[in-house]
Amino acid sequence: MLSAIIIVGPEIREEVDSGVSAEKVASEFAREAAQLPPSTPLACVEVLGRSVVGRLIDELGRAEIGATSVFVDATVAPRQAGIDSSTNVTFSVSEDPWDMAAQKLAADVETETISVMRASAFVEFDFGDFLQSHREQGKVVTRAFDHERPLDLWVIDRAAVTDGEDLRTILQRSMPARYSVRGYVNRLEHPRDLRRLVVDSLTSRCQLRPQATEIRPGVWIDESAQVNRDARIVAPAYIGRGSRVEAQCLITRCSNVESNCQVDYGTVVEDSSILSNSYVGIGLDLSHSIVDGNNLLSLERNVTLEIADPCVIRPNRVARKEKNRHSPIIFGFGGAQFAPAEEGSR
Repeated sequence: MLSAIIIVGPEIREEVDSGVSAEKVASEFAREAAQLPPSTPLACVEVLGRSVVGRLIDELGRAEIGATSVFVDATVAPRQAGIDSSTNVTFSVSEDPWDMAAQKLAADVETETISVMRASAFVEFDFGDFLQSHREQGKVVTRAFDHERPLDLWVIDRAAVTDGEDLRTILQRSMPARYSVRGYVNRLEHPRDLRRLVVDSLTSRCQLRPQATEIRPGVWIDESAQVNRDARIVAPAYIGRGSRVEAQCLITRCSNVESNCQVDYGTVVEDSSILSNSYVGIGLDLSHSIVDGNNLLSLERNVTLEIADPCVIRPNRVARKEKNRHSPIIFGFGGAQFAPAEEGSR
């Protein structure tokens, strides 16, 4: 029997001499420059209608995994993270998700092989091939690698699990077998990686696809979105569910407007992402940026601004009826807080 565990929380820290790359150090510096905490799980942010962790759960379902357990760090994620519990998916919040995952492994005596994944990157790989490689190499732990460094993807034999032992210790105590990932990898280490994932999806450089209808080549609009007939949507672009684009607006150059947003009269959105539940005001020229509520991140200058004037940008309140849909969490650039969509309406 095969099961899966997804961790939404802190990474396994590598030793200094274990090959941590200069790119990783640079990435952490970039996060600090953008006022973004290292623990922020970008994999939980809605991208083209569905978060990366949500898409991962969907993929595991298609791979006919027996059961999937999702453990979320309570310090960096809310109780509702856009992930629904179902027959084969359980969702738990913990102060130490790694410890809870270890307890799950120790208790699950019927499972022979477990896939352990930390939701931190968008990775395209063949799960069946990964499992087959693990079996052929004959080690108790197999870890995925790309051409740069290790990925937080493992396959582990149940026999390797000792009751009470820390899962991180199990995964690190011996040299694992290596599995080479040759497909697309986006590590989501900085918000600019979120933008790159959108661009790569809209230009078919990866397999991630928008969750909406492609009304004409390169333009995806959800059936519940409202686009004024005097607005222009220039391919490639995406408009998410429940969002409104007012008259004389222009959405262009791989821009995405996620769910329950409003782009007001005459605003131009170019090469930018507007994250869920955000309002963008009248007559603005938004380019090379990410908007989340009243936070604006300039990707050109790598700086985050908190906009005090609600007429410019602000959180967009959504109707109560949207509450229980696959609502993404609101991504706070300036802190480690994740919050559910606000209730009520303006």
